[in-house]
Amino acid sequence: MHALPRPAHLNRARRAAFAALALPVIVMSACGSTSPVMTSPQPATQSSIANEIPAAVKKLEPFVIAADASYAPNEYVNANGQVVGWDLELAQDVCSVLGVSCTIQDVTFDDIIPALLAKNPKYAISFSSFTPTADREASGIDFITYYQAGESWLVRVGGPTITAASQMCGKSVAVESGTVEESDAYGYIGQHPGGGAIKGDTDHCTAAGLQDINVESFPSQTNANAALISGRADYGWADQPVADYQVKLEPGKLRISGQPCSIYPYGVAVAKSLGFDKAIEDALTYVINHGFYGTILKNAGVSDGAVTASAVDVNDNNPVGSTCVPSY
Repeated sequence: MHALPRPAHLNRARRAAFAALALPVIVMSACGSTSPVMTSPQPATQSSIANEIPAAVKKLEPFVIAADASYAPNEYVNANGQVVGWDLELAQDVCSVLGVSCTIQDVTFDDIIPALLAKNPKYAISFSSFTPTADREASGIDFITYYQAGESWLVRVGGPTITAASQMCGKSVAVESGTVEESDAYGYIGQHPGGGAIKGDTDHCTAAGLQDINVESFPSQTNANAALISGRADYGWADQPVADYQVKLEPGKLRISGQPCSIYPYGVAVAKSLGFDKAIEDALTYVINHGFYGTILKNAGVSDGAVTASAVDVNDNNPVGSTCVPSY
């Protein structure tokens, strides 16, 4: 995440830790699309909201919801090979309010938006901790706000610490490909992810007489975490709840360094062309106002990122507090 204007290659967001065994979750196979098994109370179908689903969208039922299950505690594969997480439980509550059957597809994060925009889309919507951005919206995606989270730096216990983006200069930073953190690390040195100068932008490292950041990009957050723990990377950078959760998983090995920055909303991703926004907005508002949302977040230990029903909106790109890196 970062200050407006936002870059073209962005990610999702997360926040706060939780005890994996205590979380009521959606449970499904990590391979293919399967129906989730819920272990917490679900809302009843609300016909007035269900009737807002456009006829063309209704034909897509059962709805396949895309999620990259490598971002614990939001969505991840547990030790039993099941895809679980509070984000996905919330998705199923939304489906319950809408009165539609839904399955979850575990997919690579970078593949989600292209698939949502395909002529014959594979997925109806995506709950995958997306951060709304102007560039993503311009591509044809809308984001309906349901949470907010910042970016946090992870470090090894006993390793180098970091409290500001400038301290990444001359260091290696492990990030998940396609994320805001990847874009921000590259953006700080005036580059697009993977290399290539951003026209008119500044390399803040060389401008300060320092070496550039060595951005280590990985296909999943799990791989990025492994690089940090092994010492291949000096720092890790991830959405706040994900970073917090890694510390819980690796006590005595990892810790958070500095304070979260660039706190932005999460949004349910949906193709603009579907005309599906209103139904999703109203379903989210219902689960918030009737306590289902609060229960899910409390059980997951992620209540610090909760939003009120009045915050449920389309394409809210506004940060809360300070941003991690200068605009690029």
